[in-house]
Amino acid sequence: MKNKKIIYFLAAVLCFLIPLAGFAESKARGDVSANTAEIANSVSESPEVEEKTSFSLEECINTALQNNINLKISWQEYEKTIVEREEAEFQAKKIEDIRDDKILRNYVPTAFSFEGAQVKDLAPKLKEANELIAKKNLALDEQNLRIEVEKAYFNVLKAQDNLKNAEVQLQRAKEQLKNAQESYKHGVVAKDSVLMAESAVASAEANKVSAEKNLQLAKMNLNKIMGRSLTAPLELTTTFTYTPAEVPDVEEMVKSALALRPEVISVREMKEVAELNCKLALKYYAENTFTYKKAKIELEKAILGVKEAEDQITLAVRSAHLTVKEAAEKLKSAEKAKEAAQEIYRITVLKYKSQVATMAEVLQAMENLRQAELLYTSAVFDYNVARAQLDNWAGKGLE
Repeated sequence: MKNKKIIYFLAAVLCFLIPLAGFAESKARGDVSANTAEIANSVSESPEVEEKTSFSLEECINTALQNNINLKISWQEYEKTIVEREEAEFQAKKIEDIRDDKILRNYVPTAFSFEGAQVKDLAPKLKEANELIAKKNLALDEQNLRIEVEKAYFNVLKAQDNLKNAEVQLQRAKEQLKNAQESYKHGVVAKDSVLMAESAVASAEANKVSAEKNLQLAKMNLNKIMGRSLTAPLELTTTFTYTPAEVPDVEEMVKSALALRPEVISVREMKEVAELNCKLALKYYAENTFTYKKAKIELEKAILGVKEAEDQITLAVRSAHLTVKEAAEKLKSAEKAKEAAQEIYRITVLKYKSQVATMAEVLQAMENLRQAELLYTSAVFDYNVARAQLDNWAGKGLE
Protein backbone atom coordinates (compact mmCIF):
# COMPACT_ATOMS: atom_id res chain seq x y z
CA MET A 1 0.00 0.00 0.00
CA LYS A 2 2.84 2.34 0.83
CA ASN A 3 4.47 1.68 -2.55
CA LYS A 4 1.19 2.33 -4.35
CA LYS A 5 0.82 5.58 -2.47
CA ILE A 6 4.30 6.63 -3.53
CA ILE A 7 3.65 5.71 -7.17
CA TYR A 8 0.38 7.63 -7.16
CA PHE A 9 1.99 10.81 -5.91
CA LEU A 10 4.97 10.45 -8.23
CA ALA A 11 2.60 10.24 -11.19
CA ALA A 12 0.71 13.25 -9.94
CA VAL A 13 3.89 15.28 -9.55
CA LEU A 14 4.76 14.70 -13.21
CA CYS A 15 1.58 16.57 -14.04
CA PHE A 16 2.14 19.24 -11.41
CA LEU A 17 5.63 20.24 -12.48
CA ILE A 18 4.63 21.53 -15.88
CA PRO A 19 6.51 24.72 -16.85
CA LEU A 20 4.54 27.90 -16.63
CA ALA A 21 4.73 28.19 -20.39
CA GLY A 22 2.42 25.24 -20.47
CA PHE A 23 -0.15 27.20 -18.52
CA ALA A 24 0.06 30.06 -20.99
CA GLU A 25 -0.22 27.69 -23.95
CA SER A 26 -3.25 26.04 -22.40
CA LYS A 27 -4.85 29.46 -21.95
CA ALA A 28 -4.02 30.49 -25.52
CA ARG A 29 -5.59 27.48 -27.13
CA GLY A 30 -8.54 27.23 -24.71
CA ASP A 31 -11.93 27.13 -26.34
CA VAL A 32 -15.33 27.88 -24.91
CA SER A 33 -16.38 24.78 -23.03
CA ALA A 34 -20.12 25.30 -23.15
CA ASN A 35 -22.22 23.47 -25.68
CA THR A 36 -22.62 25.67 -28.75
CA ALA A 37 -26.17 24.52 -29.32
CA GLU A 38 -27.14 25.78 -25.87
CA ILE A 39 -25.54 29.14 -26.62
CA ALA A 40 -27.34 29.40 -29.93
CA ASN A 41 -30.65 28.60 -28.26
CA SER A 42 -30.02 31.06 -25.44
CA VAL A 43 -29.46 33.96 -27.83
CA SER A 44 -32.31 33.17 -30.21
CA GLU A 45 -34.87 35.87 -30.65
CA SER A 46 -37.60 35.79 -28.06
CA PRO A 47 -41.20 36.55 -29.07
CA GLU A 48 -41.33 39.31 -26.45
CA VAL A 49 -38.38 41.13 -27.98
CA GLU A 50 -39.84 40.85 -31.47
CA GLU A 51 -43.32 41.96 -30.44
CA LYS A 52 -42.10 44.96 -28.46
CA THR A 53 -41.94 48.10 -30.60
CA SER A 54 -41.02 50.97 -28.24
CA PHE A 55 -37.61 51.07 -26.60
CA SER A 56 -35.82 53.47 -24.30
CA LEU A 57 -32.04 53.68 -24.55
CA GLU A 58 -31.63 51.53 -21.44
CA GLU A 59 -34.06 48.93 -22.79
CA CYS A 60 -32.07 48.71 -26.00
CA ILE A 61 -28.87 48.24 -24.00
CA ASN A 62 -30.38 45.52 -21.81
CA THR A 63 -31.77 43.70 -24.84
CA ALA A 64 -28.35 43.75 -26.51
CA LEU A 65 -26.63 42.52 -23.33
CA GLN A 66 -29.01 39.57 -23.18
CA ASN A 67 -28.65 38.56 -26.83
CA ASN A 68 -25.03 39.32 -27.73
CA ILE A 69 -23.14 36.11 -28.59
CA ASN A 70 -19.71 37.62 -27.92
CA LEU A 71 -20.75 38.33 -24.35
CA LYS A 72 -21.84 34.71 -24.01
CA ILE A 73 -18.35 33.64 -25.09
CA SER A 74 -16.75 36.08 -22.65
CA TRP A 75 -18.82 34.59 -19.85
CA GLN A 76 -17.59 31.12 -20.77
CA GLU A 77 -13.99 32.32 -20.79
CA TYR A 78 -14.47 33.84 -17.36
CA GLU A 79 -15.96 30.62 -16.00
CA LYS A 80 -13.05 28.72 -17.51
CA THR A 81 -10.56 30.86 -15.57
CA ILE A 82 -12.41 29.97 -12.37
CA VAL A 83 -11.93 26.28 -13.12
CA GLU A 84 -8.26 26.84 -13.98
CA ARG A 85 -7.72 28.71 -10.71
CA GLU A 86 -9.35 25.89 -8.75
CA GLU A 87 -7.20 23.37 -10.61
CA ALA A 88 -4.03 25.33 -9.76
CA GLU A 89 -5.04 25.47 -6.09
CA PHE A 90 -5.67 21.71 -6.15
CA GLN A 91 -2.23 21.06 -7.64
CA ALA A 92 -0.60 23.41 -5.14
CA LYS A 93 -2.27 21.47 -2.32
CA LYS A 94 -0.83 18.23 -3.68
CA ILE A 95 2.69 19.68 -3.65
CA GLU A 96 2.11 20.87 -0.09
CA ASP A 97 0.92 17.38 0.89
CA ILE A 98 4.07 15.86 -0.56
CA ARG A 99 6.22 18.27 1.40
CA ASP A 100 4.37 17.42 4.61
CA ASP A 101 4.52 13.65 4.07
CA LYS A 102 7.57 12.21 5.85
CA ILE A 103 7.90 9.35 3.34
CA LEU A 104 6.97 10.98 0.03
CA ARG A 105 9.21 14.00 0.57
CA ASN A 106 12.22 11.71 0.29
CA TYR A 107 11.04 10.31 -3.06
CA VAL A 108 9.99 13.63 -4.61
CA PRO A 109 12.82 16.12 -4.12
CA THR A 110 11.47 18.24 -7.00
CA ALA A 111 8.61 19.24 -4.71
CA PHE A 112 11.16 21.40 -2.90
CA SER A 113 12.71 22.80 -6.07
CA PHE A 114 12.13 26.13 -7.80
CA GLU A 115 9.78 24.40 -10.23
CA GLY A 116 7.85 22.90 -7.34
CA ALA A 117 7.59 26.34 -5.75
CA GLN A 118 6.22 27.69 -9.01
CA VAL A 119 3.45 25.09 -8.98
CA LYS A 120 2.73 25.61 -5.28
CA ASP A 121 2.98 29.40 -5.00
CA LEU A 122 3.18 31.00 -8.42
CA ALA A 123 0.61 29.05 -10.47
CA PRO A 124 -2.33 29.77 -8.09
CA LYS A 125 -1.39 33.47 -8.10
CA LEU A 126 -1.19 33.47 -11.89
CA LYS A 127 -4.55 31.77 -12.30
CA GLU A 128 -6.12 34.05 -9.70
CA ALA A 129 -4.84 37.02 -11.71
CA ASN A 130 -6.21 35.52 -14.92
CA GLU A 131 -9.61 35.10 -13.27
CA LEU A 132 -9.71 38.72 -12.17
CA ILE A 133 -8.55 39.91 -15.59
CA ALA A 134 -11.23 37.82 -17.31
CA LYS A 135 -13.86 39.24 -14.97
CA LYS A 136 -12.76 42.81 -15.70
CA ASN A 137 -12.58 42.13 -19.43
CA LEU A 138 -16.12 40.78 -19.30
CA ALA A 139 -17.26 44.01 -17.68
CA LEU A 140 -15.35 45.92 -20.35
CA ASP A 141 -17.03 43.93 -23.13
CA GLU A 142 -20.39 44.83 -21.63
CA GLN A 143 -19.38 48.48 -21.41
CA ASN A 144 -18.16 48.55 -25.02
CA LEU A 145 -21.44 47.00 -26.12
CA ARG A 146 -23.28 49.73 -24.24
CA ILE A 147 -21.32 52.34 -26.19
CA GLU A 148 -22.07 50.57 -29.46
CA VAL A 149 -25.80 50.54 -28.65
CA GLU A 150 -25.75 54.19 -27.60
CA LYS A 151 -24.08 55.20 -30.86
CA ALA A 152 -26.59 53.20 -32.88
CA TYR A 153 -29.49 54.62 -30.82
CA PHE A 154 -28.26 58.19 -31.27
CA ASN A 155 -27.75 57.52 -34.96
CA VAL A 156 -31.43 56.62 -35.28
CA LEU A 157 -32.37 59.83 -33.46
CA LYS A 158 -30.08 61.75 -35.80
CA ALA A 159 -31.69 60.11 -38.83
CA GLN A 160 -35.15 60.94 -37.47
CA ASP A 161 -34.20 64.59 -37.01
CA ASN A 162 -32.73 64.71 -40.51
CA LEU A 163 -35.93 63.24 -41.94
CA LYS A 164 -38.00 65.87 -40.15
CA ASN A 165 -35.71 68.56 -41.54
CA ALA A 166 -36.03 67.09 -45.04
CA GLU A 167 -39.82 67.11 -44.77
CA VAL A 168 -39.79 70.72 -43.61
CA GLN A 169 -37.39 71.59 -46.42
CA LEU A 170 -39.73 69.99 -48.96
CA GLN A 171 -42.61 72.01 -47.56
CA ARG A 172 -40.55 75.19 -47.87
CA ALA A 173 -39.62 74.35 -51.45
CA LYS A 174 -43.25 73.77 -52.37
CA GLU A 175 -44.22 77.08 -50.79
CA GLN A 176 -41.56 78.89 -52.82
CA LEU A 177 -42.72 77.12 -55.99
CA LYS A 178 -46.23 78.34 -55.27
CA ASN A 179 -44.91 81.87 -54.72
CA ALA A 180 -42.90 81.73 -57.95
CA GLN A 181 -45.90 80.48 -59.92
CA GLU A 182 -48.07 83.27 -58.53
CA SER A 183 -45.42 85.88 -59.31
CA TYR A 184 -44.96 84.53 -62.82
CA LYS A 185 -48.72 84.47 -63.33
CA HIS A 186 -48.87 88.19 -62.53
CA GLY A 187 -45.83 88.97 -64.66
CA VAL A 188 -43.61 89.90 -61.73
CA VAL A 189 -40.86 87.33 -62.41
CA ALA A 190 -39.54 85.47 -65.41
CA LYS A 191 -40.04 81.81 -66.22
CA ASP A 192 -36.59 80.93 -64.87
CA SER A 193 -37.78 81.65 -61.32
CA VAL A 194 -40.46 78.98 -61.68
CA LEU A 195 -37.94 76.54 -63.13
CA MET A 196 -35.52 77.14 -60.27
CA ALA A 197 -38.30 76.61 -57.74
CA GLU A 198 -39.33 73.37 -59.46
CA SER A 199 -35.73 72.20 -59.35
CA ALA A 200 -35.62 73.00 -55.64
CA VAL A 201 -38.75 70.89 -55.06
CA ALA A 202 -37.22 67.96 -56.95
CA SER A 203 -34.01 68.28 -54.94
CA ALA A 204 -35.97 68.42 -51.66
CA GLU A 205 -37.93 65.32 -52.64
CA ALA A 206 -34.66 63.47 -53.38
CA ASN A 207 -33.25 64.59 -50.02
CA LYS A 208 -36.37 63.29 -48.30
CA VAL A 209 -35.97 59.88 -49.97
CA SER A 210 -32.32 59.76 -48.87
CA ALA A 211 -33.31 60.69 -45.32
CA GLU A 212 -35.93 57.93 -45.26
CA LYS A 213 -33.34 55.42 -46.49
CA ASN A 214 -30.82 56.49 -43.84
CA LEU A 215 -33.44 56.16 -41.12
CA GLN A 216 -34.33 52.63 -42.24
CA LEU A 217 -30.65 51.64 -42.29
CA ALA A 218 -30.06 53.17 -38.85
CA LYS A 219 -33.01 51.24 -37.41
CA MET A 220 -31.86 48.00 -39.01
CA ASN A 221 -28.40 48.47 -37.54
CA LEU A 222 -29.81 49.03 -34.06
CA ASN A 223 -32.08 46.00 -34.41
CA LYS A 224 -29.09 43.91 -35.46
CA ILE A 225 -27.07 44.93 -32.40
CA MET A 226 -30.07 44.14 -30.19
CA GLY A 227 -30.44 40.70 -31.75
CA ARG A 228 -33.83 41.45 -33.34
CA SER A 229 -35.05 40.98 -36.89
CA LEU A 230 -33.63 43.75 -39.05
CA THR A 231 -37.05 45.01 -40.12
CA ALA A 232 -38.75 44.66 -36.72
CA PRO A 233 -40.79 47.78 -35.81
CA LEU A 234 -38.74 50.18 -33.71
CA GLU A 235 -39.81 53.36 -31.95
CA LEU A 236 -37.42 55.21 -29.63
CA THR A 237 -38.62 56.87 -26.44
CA THR A 238 -35.35 58.41 -25.21
CA THR A 239 -34.48 61.78 -26.75
CA PHE A 240 -31.21 63.55 -27.49
CA THR A 241 -29.51 65.77 -24.96
CA TYR A 242 -29.65 69.08 -26.81
CA THR A 243 -28.09 71.23 -24.11
CA PRO A 244 -24.49 70.51 -23.01
CA ALA A 245 -24.25 69.58 -19.34
CA GLU A 246 -21.43 70.42 -16.94
CA VAL A 247 -18.43 68.12 -17.49
CA PRO A 248 -16.99 66.45 -14.35
CA ASP A 249 -13.47 67.32 -13.19
CA VAL A 250 -10.94 65.58 -15.42
CA GLU A 251 -8.62 64.70 -12.51
CA GLU A 252 -11.41 62.79 -10.79
CA MET A 253 -12.22 60.98 -14.03
CA VAL A 254 -8.56 60.01 -14.52
CA LYS A 255 -8.42 58.73 -10.95
CA SER A 256 -11.56 56.67 -11.54
CA ALA A 257 -10.21 55.27 -14.81
CA LEU A 258 -6.89 54.19 -13.25
CA ALA A 259 -8.80 52.35 -10.54
CA LEU A 260 -11.43 50.68 -12.74
CA ARG A 261 -10.18 50.18 -16.30
CA PRO A 262 -9.31 46.50 -17.02
CA GLU A 263 -6.29 47.53 -19.11
CA VAL A 264 -4.58 48.87 -15.98
CA ILE A 265 -5.82 46.19 -13.62
CA SER A 266 -4.51 43.45 -15.93
CA VAL A 267 -0.92 44.72 -16.07
CA ARG A 268 -0.89 45.39 -12.33
CA GLU A 269 -1.91 41.80 -11.67
CA MET A 270 0.81 40.53 -14.01
CA LYS A 271 3.35 42.74 -12.21
CA GLU A 272 2.44 41.10 -8.91
CA VAL A 273 2.93 37.68 -10.51
CA ALA A 274 6.32 38.77 -11.85
CA GLU A 275 7.30 40.08 -8.41
CA LEU A 276 6.42 36.77 -6.80
CA ASN A 277 8.33 34.83 -9.46
CA CYS A 278 11.38 37.05 -8.90
CA LYS A 279 11.24 36.45 -5.13
CA LEU A 280 10.93 32.70 -5.65
CA ALA A 281 13.87 32.69 -8.08
CA LEU A 282 16.06 34.55 -5.59
CA LYS A 283 15.07 32.07 -2.89
CA TYR A 284 16.41 29.15 -4.95
CA TYR A 285 19.09 30.77 -7.12
CA ALA A 286 21.87 33.31 -6.73
CA GLU A 287 21.58 36.77 -8.28
CA ASN A 288 24.20 35.95 -10.91
CA THR A 289 22.27 32.94 -12.28
CA PHE A 290 20.40 32.95 -15.56
CA THR A 291 17.12 31.96 -13.88
CA TYR A 292 17.12 34.94 -11.53
CA LYS A 293 18.34 37.37 -14.20
CA LYS A 294 15.48 36.38 -16.51
CA ALA A 295 12.95 36.67 -13.67
CA LYS A 296 14.29 40.14 -12.83
CA ILE A 297 14.04 41.25 -16.46
CA GLU A 298 10.42 40.04 -16.60
CA LEU A 299 9.66 42.07 -13.48
CA GLU A 300 11.26 45.19 -14.95
CA LYS A 301 9.19 44.71 -18.11
CA ALA A 302 6.03 44.31 -16.02
CA ILE A 303 6.77 47.55 -14.13
CA LEU A 304 7.25 49.40 -17.41
CA GLY A 305 4.03 47.82 -18.70
CA VAL A 306 2.09 49.26 -15.77
CA LYS A 307 3.50 52.73 -16.43
CA GLU A 308 2.65 52.49 -20.13
CA ALA A 309 -0.92 51.30 -19.46
CA GLU A 310 -1.52 54.05 -16.91
CA ASP A 311 -0.21 56.68 -19.34
CA GLN A 312 -2.40 55.34 -22.16
CA ILE A 313 -5.56 55.38 -20.03
CA THR A 314 -4.76 58.83 -18.67
CA LEU A 315 -4.26 60.12 -22.22
CA ALA A 316 -7.51 58.50 -23.39
CA VAL A 317 -9.53 60.09 -20.56
CA ARG A 318 -8.00 63.53 -21.04
CA SER A 319 -8.51 63.29 -24.80
CA ALA A 320 -12.15 62.26 -24.35
CA HIS A 321 -12.63 65.08 -21.85
CA LEU A 322 -11.30 67.64 -24.35
CA THR A 323 -13.47 66.11 -27.08
CA VAL A 324 -16.59 66.62 -24.96
CA LYS A 325 -15.70 70.25 -24.32
CA GLU A 326 -15.03 70.76 -28.01
CA ALA A 327 -18.29 69.03 -28.98
CA ALA A 328 -20.20 71.22 -26.52
CA GLU A 329 -18.77 74.38 -28.05
CA LYS A 330 -19.51 73.15 -31.58
CA LEU A 331 -23.09 72.37 -30.53
CA LYS A 332 -23.55 75.91 -29.20
CA SER A 333 -22.04 77.31 -32.39
CA ALA A 334 -24.22 75.12 -34.60
CA GLU A 335 -27.32 76.25 -32.71
CA LYS A 336 -26.42 79.89 -33.27
CA ALA A 337 -25.73 79.21 -36.96
CA LYS A 338 -29.11 77.53 -37.35
CA GLU A 339 -30.90 80.42 -35.68
CA ALA A 340 -29.09 82.88 -37.94
CA ALA A 341 -29.94 80.84 -41.06
CA GLN A 342 -33.60 80.71 -40.03
CA GLU A 343 -33.71 84.47 -39.63
CA ILE A 344 -31.90 85.11 -42.92
CA TYR A 345 -34.34 82.82 -44.72
CA ARG A 346 -37.33 84.55 -43.13
CA ILE A 347 -36.06 87.99 -44.13
CA THR A 348 -35.15 86.87 -47.66
CA VAL A 349 -38.67 85.50 -48.18
CA LEU A 350 -40.13 88.83 -47.05
CA LYS A 351 -37.78 90.67 -49.41
CA TYR A 352 -38.89 88.42 -52.27
CA LYS A 353 -42.52 89.15 -51.54
CA SER A 354 -41.62 92.86 -51.63
CA GLN A 355 -39.77 92.31 -54.92
CA VAL A 356 -36.45 93.26 -53.32
CA ALA A 357 -34.88 89.75 -53.47
CA THR A 358 -34.83 87.22 -56.29
CA MET A 359 -36.03 83.64 -56.27
CA ALA A 360 -32.40 82.55 -56.57
CA GLU A 361 -31.59 84.38 -53.32
CA VAL A 362 -34.59 82.77 -51.60
CA LEU A 363 -33.54 79.29 -52.70
CA GLN A 364 -29.95 79.93 -51.65
CA ALA A 365 -31.12 81.06 -48.21
CA MET A 366 -33.31 77.98 -48.02
CA GLU A 367 -30.34 75.71 -48.89
CA ASN A 368 -28.15 77.47 -46.33
CA LEU A 369 -30.82 76.82 -43.72
CA ARG A 370 -30.95 73.15 -44.67
CA GLN A 371 -27.19 72.83 -44.28
CA ALA A 372 -27.32 74.63 -40.93
CA GLU A 373 -30.04 72.25 -39.70
CA LEU A 374 -27.99 69.22 -40.80
CA LEU A 375 -24.92 70.64 -39.07
CA TYR A 376 -26.89 71.22 -35.89
CA THR A 377 -28.25 67.67 -35.84
CA SER A 378 -24.74 66.30 -36.41
CA ALA A 379 -23.42 68.48 -33.58
CA VAL A 380 -26.09 67.12 -31.23
CA PHE A 381 -25.15 63.57 -32.24
CA ASP A 382 -21.42 64.21 -31.80
CA TYR A 383 -21.92 65.72 -28.35
CA ASN A 384 -24.04 62.85 -27.06
CA VAL A 385 -21.59 60.23 -28.38
CA ALA A 386 -18.59 62.13 -27.00
CA ARG A 387 -20.18 62.32 -23.57
CA ALA A 388 -20.95 58.58 -23.61
CA GLN A 389 -17.38 57.77 -24.62
CA LEU A 390 -15.96 59.96 -21.84
CA ASP A 391 -18.07 58.14 -19.25
CA ASN A 392 -16.87 54.86 -20.72
CA TRP A 393 -13.17 55.78 -20.49
CA ALA A 394 -13.67 57.01 -16.93
CA GLY A 395 -14.91 53.55 -15.96
CA LYS A 396 -18.59 54.32 -15.51
CA GLY A 397 -20.41 51.00 -15.16
CA LEU A 398 -17.24 49.14 -14.14
CA GLU A 399 -17.56 49.83 -10.42
